[in-house]
Amino acid sequence: MNTNPRAEDSSATVSSTVGLRSGHIAVGEVPRHVVLDVPLRVIAKVLFSVLVFTITVSLLASVRTVLIWVGLALFIAVALNPAVVQVERVMRRTWAVVTVFLVFVVGLLAVLTLLVAPFVGQIDRIPESAPQAANRLARNPLIHRLDQHYQVIDKVKAHASDLPDIVFGAAGTVVNGVAATVTVLFLAAFVLFELPQINELILSQLRPGGAERAREIGGHINRTVGGYVAGNLLISVIAGVVAALTLWILHVPYALTLGVVVAIGDLVPLVGATLASILVIAVAYFAGGTTDGIIVFVVIMVYQQIENHLIQPAVYRRTVQMPALVVLIAVLTGAALLGILGALIAIPIAGTIQVVVKDLLRERAERISAQEPAT
Repeated sequence: MNTNPRAEDSSATVSSTVGLRSGHIAVGEVPRHVVLDVPLRVIAKVLFSVLVFTITVSLLASVRTVLIWVGLALFIAVALNPAVVQVERVMRRTWAVVTVFLVFVVGLLAVLTLLVAPFVGQIDRIPESAPQAANRLARNPLIHRLDQHYQVIDKVKAHASDLPDIVFGAAGTVVNGVAATVTVLFLAAFVLFELPQINELILSQLRPGGAERAREIGGHINRTVGGYVAGNLLISVIAGVVAALTLWILHVPYALTLGVVVAIGDLVPLVGATLASILVIAVAYFAGGTTDGIIVFVVIMVYQQIENHLIQPAVYRRTVQMPALVVLIAVLTGAALLGILGALIAIPIAGTIQVVVKDLLRERAERISAQEPAT
């Protein structure tokens, strides 16, 4: 340590420039400037990286719709692949794909024909039946009090003839939806045809051990996604049939349409069935009275308990098994990104991620156990 008073007095007036190349600062120095010697090449790389990132994000935003279509096609292909594998035992892969895909398309068209045609017919009859329905609503005490203050019934009757125009006004949207559906189906068919080649191309880039492990994970993912889709469709059909039969027995208007609403709502995990049930109970209450509302409420609540404790465990026993918190987070994330469509595909995607993460954690645990010295 320097004890010279002159040195201590002069240390306050030291003016030094510290550069990156010097590597150190002497004791007692008070640096006033720090010069960062950044090569021009580094600046150019950073600017180029920012430019490439901006262009990539812009391109992805431009082709967002196409990426969604491709993702849906992959999802459908993976969901149908287990059925193709089963049919492939008795015929070649090409004919197995054609058979399964044709059955899928014919079934889809049959469902749409059976459900949409009565739905359209009932909508066409709305202008005729709306006044009678409004009169039934007027007899409800709650609606009667509201009508006295706000003339609700008169407004419903006045605008009843506009409902078909509102429902079918967006013809362009319907046409675009049909075109998108056809495109997704064709993409799914091509993916099904090329799926073995795609798998082999990916596996050929891995080491033998990694390829075998990836093949096992891929098989597990196929079973998970395929089982979830088939099970979810089956459960939704059962829920829709129960709701439609209950409403039909009680002579509630538009029973078939409301059954379709329940089936579609049951496809959406966690919240879909609840929202659809609230709508159905409300319609039964206002259209049929308090007794019908209570009966529909009891039937739906009993069925929900049976579905949650008997049907779902039986259907999902060998498919997706995830904690409720993970399911909720996955559904909320999917809904925030892609709306109802994202909520529908969120659980199988989360199940796929869960399979991969579990395999990685298992491999890490095995590696740690192998590194521990034997005692």
